[in-house]
Amino acid sequence: MRFLAASAQIGAIALAAAVAFATPATPAWGATFGDGLKAYEAARFEEALEIWRPLAEAGNARAAYNIGVLYFDGKGVVRDPETAFDWWRTAAEAEFVPAQHNLALTLIAGDAGQVDYGEALHWLVRAAENGSVKSQYTLGKMYYYGLGTPKDFESAYRWMGRAAEQSLVPAMYNVAKMLRDGIGTEPDPKAAFMLFASAAVAGHGKAQAALAVRYVDGDGVERNPERALFWALQAQHNGVARAGVTVDAMTAEVGAETAARIRREAAIPIR
Repeated sequence: MRFLAASAQIGAIALAAAVAFATPATPAWGATFGDGLKAYEAARFEEALEIWRPLAEAGNARAAYNIGVLYFDGKGVVRDPETAFDWWRTAAEAEFVPAQHNLALTLIAGDAGQVDYGEALHWLVRAAENGSVKSQYTLGKMYYYGLGTPKDFESAYRWMGRAAEQSLVPAMYNVAKMLRDGIGTEPDPKAAFMLFASAAVAGHGKAQAALAVRYVDGDGVERNPERALFWALQAQHNGVARAGVTVDAMTAEVGAETAARIRREAAIPIR
């Protein structure tokens, strides 16, 4: 689902209310962009559309973006992803970054009836260069898998690395894997460990499982069976089934009493 834009928050498809990317126009009857936002928040979607349409037609990119959200979600109108796509394109061409990101995701998913990785890449590059953290991450994934472009692991590492530097958790996890395996960059076990740890603390289950393995193997960090068990328990609790192998192995290694204590520390019920 796309979300209305309310601030200049970039990457998450979020609401646009604070920062103007185009000079706002005001309908003849005096309603403002903020009036449309209030109507939307009160679930008066048809009224919001009535307010935003003349603003969008006068060049207000935020209004155009939000109209796209209304059409995509079918709020106040019959759901129409293709019309949403057209409004997002209007806002994207005006350099409204959330619209550029949305447009790319729509082209990747084919939500508007077409899949076009090449054009998606174009909009991701623009949004990423305009500062969208999630676009930087998605662009890195496009380069990694060769979608709309030949595979380019160095570019994948560079773009996902920029998102990881801004604490985007999935980016931290994926960059950690690239550092671990030496993909797109030189192997760096210690740097990989640090990124896995950061993503694990943020609740990323796969990162927690990977961190546990680092502690098991002493890869980038001193071997520590107790910390391995702690993080494997967290990963298992978060649905990473393969972490169960580490849980069983480390439980056997540290002993039942220590394992019970670690379960308490991890706030995981004793089975």
